[in-house]
Amino acid sequence: MKKTSYRFTAPKAPRLSKDFFANRRAEFVKKLPANSVAIIVTGPERTRSNDTEYAYRPSSDVLYLSNFGEPECVLAFVKGKEDSRFIMFVRPKDKMREIWTGIRHGVDGAQNEFGADEAYTIDEFEKVIAPLVDEADTVLYRLGRNEHLDSRFNTVWSKTQKPLGNPEEILHEMRLFKTAHEIDIMRYAGKISAQAHVEAMRLSRPGLMEYQLQASLESVFRFNGADYPAYTSIVGGGNNANILHYIENRAELQDGDLVLIDAACEYQGYASDITRTFPVNGKFTPAQREIYEVVLASQKAAIAMTKPGVRLMDIHETASNLLRKGLVGLGILPKTHLTAEGEKKAIEAWQKKKEAAKTGSAASSAAKKGAGKKAGSKSAAASASEQEPLRLFDFYMHGTSHWIGMDVHDVGTYGTRSQKGKKRPLKPGMVFTVEPGLYIAASETRVPAKYRGIGIRIEDDVAVTAKGFEVLTADVPKEVDEIEAVMADGRKHCEHVEAVFAGRSGNR
Repeated sequence: MKKTSYRFTAPKAPRLSKDFFANRRAEFVKKLPANSVAIIVTGPERTRSNDTEYAYRPSSDVLYLSNFGEPECVLAFVKGKEDSRFIMFVRPKDKMREIWTGIRHGVDGAQNEFGADEAYTIDEFEKVIAPLVDEADTVLYRLGRNEHLDSRFNTVWSKTQKPLGNPEEILHEMRLFKTAHEIDIMRYAGKISAQAHVEAMRLSRPGLMEYQLQASLESVFRFNGADYPAYTSIVGGGNNANILHYIENRAELQDGDLVLIDAACEYQGYASDITRTFPVNGKFTPAQREIYEVVLASQKAAIAMTKPGVRLMDIHETASNLLRKGLVGLGILPKTHLTAEGEKKAIEAWQKKKEAAKTGSAASSAAKKGAGKKAGSKSAAASASEQEPLRLFDFYMHGTSHWIGMDVHDVGTYGTRSQKGKKRPLKPGMVFTVEPGLYIAASETRVPAKYRGIGIRIEDDVAVTAKGFEVLTADVPKEVDEIEAVMADGRKHCEHVEAVFAGRSGNR
């Protein structure tokens, strides 16, 4: 196992150029209807408490088309009969506000730095947009993204009520397919996030708090230039791993438990998404290893089948079938559940038996009452039918994959309206997660005690290539032996550091 370090290093961090965004805008305009105007608004700032705001993260669509990161921004694209224009509305320069909240690009910056053909202050929005809407045959605007700007837009549009389209139908299909430059960015984000997971493995030990591992992860993100966590970090020790979106991260990590970490960074506007599960003390128990190997085999097989033409539904079915097979092999699910069809038939048979038991119990009770005997004792048939058979859904209740890009659960359709489920064939440039898991609650008495309280998920980001796939998050280990080796190395390092500090303390 190669040594890891806190600092992620690469020849050069990738960045997207001004020309890249200009070319992307040109592609967007080509897809607009003739003689139309498309208006894209960024999201509003949000109050955290009293007079403080949450750290601002602009609309992904605005970032996608301009890389402009300030609030109160509107992008307008005019596709005329003979030419097209890109117009930006931004906050005005304001010396006093900039002292308190940072430098604003202003109108000149919108043109010089972000490529706008024309730029205006945001207070001029209605005045400039009104004639553009009046002259257009079609207006594209997505209501519901910014209530304040929706109101201002409606004061203009309501006067003409031109046909109203949704620009996101075009934009989100574009965003579904990543260019080589975008995948470079996502690969870099994956490397930073992978390094963070390795550091968490190295630091883990009984007695630490979940939030301390969270702090370790997020410090690596920031140390290496990531903008934000891509989503709220999940650090679930023991039975907390069985809460799929557990974000409290306030519990103490216990010796003998596993810890599930679902955390990753956003870099240059693009998300990564990684989950790893490992033993708090650095060593899997036999039961933990058994469940872990089932999930790992499922994930590896699902990734391996990725190529153009395959569907996310196919990947989910492959992952699910292997989880099912593994649970049957461990005796957690009955042999009747080896296939989805077999499970369905077994559940239907149990339901019929339960109904028959109810009918028989009711008849027996009536007979006892008629004979003057005590009522309320249950028939053998009723007792046998009380406990519902387990099914895969009891342990695996989410899908295997989702799109990922500028949003961690990224935009893009999974199929046509006539296609129920994730039936869209994969194509090069699509990027998605593969994240099977098994979650066995501590309270699940139908499962052998040694497996209770185990929650495991393993997740990577996968890009579809012309011939197959690339795992963008491959730098973080997931084989049992690799994880244990990383954790053993981390323990030695921590013990060395502690010994050094203890020695210094004794010499004072």
